[in-house]
Amino acid sequence: MIFKRKYYFLVFGFFLSISAFGNLQAQISGYESAYPSAYLLGLSSSGVVTKNTMGSLYGNTAFLAEQPKHLLDGGVNGSYANPKVSPLYLAGALYFSYSDSLGFGFRAKPVFLRSFPADERFSNYAFQGFVSWKLNEYLSFAINLGPGVSGRLGGYSSYSWNVSASTAFQYGDFRLGIILESPGNYRFDQYLGSEKLKERLPERLLVGVGYKITETIDLQIEANRTFFERSNISLNGGENSFSYPVRTMYAGNVGLAIGKIDSFQFLTGLGREFRADSTLRGFYTASIGLAGSIFPKELGEGYLYSVSLQRSGISVPERDGAETRAAAQIQIRFQ
Repeated sequence: MIFKRKYYFLVFGFFLSISAFGNLQAQISGYESAYPSAYLLGLSSSGVVTKNTMGSLYGNTAFLAEQPKHLLDGGVNGSYANPKVSPLYLAGALYFSYSDSLGFGFRAKPVFLRSFPADERFSNYAFQGFVSWKLNEYLSFAINLGPGVSGRLGGYSSYSWNVSASTAFQYGDFRLGIILESPGNYRFDQYLGSEKLKERLPERLLVGVGYKITETIDLQIEANRTFFERSNISLNGGENSFSYPVRTMYAGNVGLAIGKIDSFQFLTGLGREFRADSTLRGFYTASIGLAGSIFPKELGEGYLYSVSLQRSGISVPERDGAETRAAAQIQIRFQ
């Protein structure tokens, strides 16, 4: 009887440890791509082909090369589910137009976020300086480089370099954008209080096409490939990489902007995003937003705003991962 009791506790302890380790893996791997500005959230967009400065400051900065004005931008976003409210995530950027074909800037933006997993929150921020230049009337480039940091249970990680390169091609009313991004590797020395965690976040390739249908209607289509197979985690020296099917690593969106930003714009978008956890789950998104000038007669056309609302996980219960996101943004243009 004593032997059976000991055997029972050993087996129980073994399965408990396996279960805890499995839950830990789910905690470690829970994150998804962020929408860093209200303008982009309204389009369900990553900003790879968004020409408007309220989107390109946080997306494809190559589109800024021909921007004649200096820019100062700030925004906040959060989400709701289960029924809880996430922390407020801030973003900010500034841009200095040096000439008609060259500019410099700085931006701080969330790259990956997860506010409502089953067990913990996750955030990854990039603080980048960037330069954008126009090669000719059709082609522009940008390089973005700076430190990134992640937040999990137990505090913040060591910093790592986040680097991205982008290009923008424009011909008449047609435009093409490409971004290649490497978020970096991060280390937590006190994850869950005492664990050692190392984490490599996946690189991303984003491609988009846009077309200005009329003076007041702009259509954009984006696709992205997130290289989840290149991401991995190491807990106390043990390696664990992801083995998701390649076909599940593609996502994209369609966005529509109606109106002019110097007066009033209506934004809407549909998209598909993926959440990296123990299984790579796909969620459909639908969003609406408003953008325009703040009192253009009194303040001029240099003060812009955007507010947006998005539902991630259409027809999915919140207990299964759906959430509602909201964001606000203000931008000042000056010379």
